Amino acid sequence: MQQSVYIDLYFLVNFSMDLLCLMITASLLHRKVKRWRAILGAIFGGAYAAAALLLGAEGVVGFFADALAACLMCVITFAERRLSVLRVLQCAAVQVLVSMIIGGVMTALYSVLNRLDLPFEVLQGDGLSVWTFALLTAVAGVATVRGGSFLGISQKTKSVTVRAKLFGNEITLSAMVDSGNLLRDPVSGKSVIVADLDRISHVLPPALLRACQSGNHADWLSTYEHAKVTRPIPAQTATGASLLLAIVPDSLTLTVGSDTYPADYLIAPAPLGSRAQNFDAVIALN
Repeated sequence: MQQSVYIDLYFLVNFSMDLLCLMITASLLHRKVKRWRAILGAIFGGAYAAAALLLGAEGVVGFFADALAACLMCVITFAERRLSVLRVLQCAAVQVLVSMIIGGVMTALYSVLNRLDLPFEVLQGDGLSVWTFALLTAVAGVATVRGGSFLGISQKTKSVTVRAKLFGNEITLSAMVDSGNLLRDPVSGKSVIVADLDRISHVLPPALLRACQSGNHADWLSTYEHAKVTRPIPAQTATGASLLLAIVPDSLTLTVGSDTYPADYLIAPAPLGSRAQNFDAVIALN
């Protein structure tokens, strides 16, 4: 049986679904995303779907093309200076999972509606009416977000209070929990809290502050007294590999919810800017 496909409608449907999936992905991963970037990503997804339909990409080639398209959509949508390959793959995996769940929920809802003898038109010929498709999409989207939160997929930003004593001075930091903060001391294996340099500059010795600001750590690390309280930590930045100076605190406690307990972290001063979403520091809970 010959079937006609309107390429403009096909693009519009895929654009709408991709936009919904990208926004849900951002919500589940708690990633801030600019709407125009999400729209660009969805336009790319819709255009790819239309091109794949016309070219008839199938089999292994089609699979890898689909995977590459999902990654490129996420690069366009979630582009940032420090977007790593791991982050791209994470976003793409969640985006594909979201699209599969939405498709499954819509199929289930369609099956239910098809069995009901409703007093108004739900089906048009062999398919859904436009308004029913929109309704099913909205319901499926809400169900996906709620289900993701229920199953713990959502990475809602958590705030941890860090209280530390550095060079005899006590400081309190509000830290954002970020599982992507993978900084560790290569020698001891201790995790590193990245604290905004401006926020803790007043407790740092002037020589250490200058070293953190300039990136020239040689003078500071040249003396034993300084070297024993700081550790050079390899870090990947927007301009390439670099070193951060992490401080060994005199003491440190974390407050998570109503629980306060001592913890063994290093603290690395670094300019965070807007990346910490108005928090004082970034931490990955052990």
